[in-house]
Amino acid sequence: MTGPRLTVSLADLLASRVASSPDKVVIRSDQGCLTYGEIEEKSRLIAEGLSSVGVQRGESVATMVQRTDQALAVWFACARSGFVEVPLNVELKDELLVDAVVGADCSVIVVGDDPVASQQLEALEERLPSISKIEDLEEPAVVHGGDSRPLGSDEVSLILYTSGTTGRSKGVRLSDRMTMRLAASVVDHAGLTRDDVLFTVFPLHHIAARFVSVVAAMLIEGEVVIQEKFSASRFWDVCTDHGVTAIHYLGTLPMMLWKQEPVLGQEQNSVRVAYGAGMPEEIQEDFGQRFGLEIFELYGSTEQGVVAMSRRDSSKLGTCGLPVDDVELQIHDPEGKQCPANVVGEIVVRNREPGIFFDGYHGMPDATIEAWRDLWFRTGDAGLVDEDGYLTFTGRLTDSVRRRGENVSAWEVERVLVEHKDVDEAAVFGVPSDLGEEEVMAVVVGDRVDLQELWQYATEKLPGFAVPRYIRIQDELPKTPTGRVQKHQLNGVDGETSEWERGLIRQPS
Repeated sequence: MTGPRLTVSLADLLASRVASSPDKVVIRSDQGCLTYGEIEEKSRLIAEGLSSVGVQRGESVATMVQRTDQALAVWFACARSGFVEVPLNVELKDELLVDAVVGADCSVIVVGDDPVASQQLEALEERLPSISKIEDLEEPAVVHGGDSRPLGSDEVSLILYTSGTTGRSKGVRLSDRMTMRLAASVVDHAGLTRDDVLFTVFPLHHIAARFVSVVAAMLIEGEVVIQEKFSASRFWDVCTDHGVTAIHYLGTLPMMLWKQEPVLGQEQNSVRVAYGAGMPEEIQEDFGQRFGLEIFELYGSTEQGVVAMSRRDSSKLGTCGLPVDDVELQIHDPEGKQCPANVVGEIVVRNREPGIFFDGYHGMPDATIEAWRDLWFRTGDAGLVDEDGYLTFTGRLTDSVRRRGENVSAWEVERVLVEHKDVDEAAVFGVPSDLGEEEVMAVVVGDRVDLQELWQYATEKLPGFAVPRYIRIQDELPKTPTGRVQKHQLNGVDGETSEWERGLIRQPS
C-alpha cells in the first residue's frame, strides 16, 4: 500500500476524522463509546495540562494508564503536541520501572486512576521525574508560550519497550511513518473496509492494539472494540453483541478459543476475518471452518512492523505468507550466507523504503549496531522460505536446546504441549545432561495435568529427540511485566515439585 496513508501523522489523521465526522463512534470499550470529537476534546485538555507543567515539544512522557478511554486521551495528547510518548505497563515496579523511565529520558510520568500504578510510583518518587495524575491534567489549563505542534512523520514520536528475558529491555524508537505503515499494511493484506468492526483484547501500551486495531480502524473509518479483560467462554457472544467482523490474535488466544467446547451453529457468528501471529498450523484450517472465518497469519516485530503476511490471493497453510512489498527478506546461516529454499536459518530483513523501520534502540547504540550487522536486521528468529517464497516461522534461535546432536526448538515443543487440553501454559528449556549437551525440560501450568498422560501425549506428537525428559507442574510461570516468560528464572531438575522423569513420577515431599 502506498500514498497518503503511509506519510500522514497520527495527529493529522485524527484532525481529518474530526473535521469530516466528529460524532462518529470509533472506540467501544468497558467505559462506553468514544467519538472522534470526544477523543479530540479529551486529548486537547491533557495536552494543555502537560504543557502547563512544563513539558516541551520533543520531550519524552512516560504514561502508566490502563483504562482505555484515558490511555487513548493521553496517547493523542502527546501526538498533537509533539511529545514523545513512552507507554508503560501499569504493573512495572522497582528497578524495571526506574530503568524504563530513566532509560527513555522522560521528563514527566502520567498516571491514570489505577491504584497499583500510583502506589508503585509513589514508592519510587525520589528516583523518578515529576508525576502527574490524569485527573489533574484534564482540568482546563492556562498555557504560556511553548511550541505545541505535532512532530514530523519521520521524527521519533513513540518509544516502546521490548521485553528482555536475559537482559535489559530495549526502548524501540518509532516514527509516525513507521507506525502508519504498519496499520496500512494490515488493512491492505486482511482486506479491511469501512464496514468492519475490529476487536482487540491486547493492552494499549503495546504496538499491536494501537496500530493493527485502533489506527487500522481509523484508516478505514470503521470501529474497534477494546475488551480489557479476556473471556474465552464469552468471546463469541461479545463479538456478536458488538457486530465484530475482524479479530486480531496473538500467542495463546487462538488455542484458548479452540479448546472451548464446540457450540452448534458457532460458525454463524459475526466475525469474517482473523489476523495475527502464532496460530498453530495444526488448527488453522479447522479453526476457520469451525468459526466461519478467514485467517491471515503474519510475521513481524516492534522494530519492523509487518514483514510478511498472508492475503486472500497469496496464502499457504502453516506459513506467514509472502514478504510485503516494501521489505526484503532472506534466511541466513550462522556465517551470514543466504540459505537455500526450505532450509532453516535466521530471518533477516531490510527496508526497501526509508523510514519504515524503527530508528534504533534508545540510548543503546551498541545494541542497534549489533542488530543491523552487515546491513541486515538480525531478528533472532528462525525460519525458512519455501520454493514459492512463503515464510515459515520455526522459533527463536536463542531459545533452542541442543540434544544428542539435534537442535530442538523450544517454541515447537511448547506449542505441542499447550495443545493438550489440560495445559494452560508451557516453558521449555535445556538442562545439563550427564551425556553432554542438554536434556529437554518442560514446566507446565494447569490444574488437571496428569504427568504420565502428558508425557505419553508428547511422545505421540513429537520426534523422539524433542520429547521432554523432565516435566514439572508449577502454579505459574515467572514473567516480565509485559507477559513474556523469564526462562532464566526457572529451576532445573530439583525434585521439589510434581515432576516427571521418563517413567518416574515424583511428588512433593
